[in-house]
Amino acid sequence: MTNSANEWVPLPEDRTDIYKSTRFGESRVGSVDADGVIYTIRYETARRIGRAQPHADGFRIFRDTRHDEKEVGNVDVHGGVFSYGLFEGGELGWLDPDGVVVQGGLILGEEEVGRVDGPMDRAAAAALLLIFLPEDAEENRKMTQRE
Repeated sequence: MTNSANEWVPLPEDRTDIYKSTRFGESRVGSVDADGVIYTIRYETARRIGRAQPHADGFRIFRDTRHDEKEVGNVDVHGGVFSYGLFEGGELGWLDPDGVVVQGGLILGEEEVGRVDGPMDRAAAAALLLIFLPEDAEENRKMTQRE
């Protein structure tokens, strides 16, 4: 199920759910369907925000923009997630075998930031690290500037 019009649609049934860790537990923030479409979730509806394209040894991750899309990074066959923007192509984190998503690398300390549940686990972990967490950080930065 693709949603090129960016409308809210019912959640796909064949999905991998993405959960973000919060100070109160965890929150389901998105999903990836069997075709690699990345959705943000609100209540029981979903809106397309990107896609995961199969690549030789993993997935390339694209974020939808107003008129096009932007490649933001990739995930390899071992679950390593690499960013093209934030750290000039550096490792941003990885997916543990049990579905836990860890943010970390040379610069950052290691931190469990969420988990994924479903067959598209590597693409979902990359979406959490490359799309959902940076957008949360940007939103928090804007809120802090307003205060």
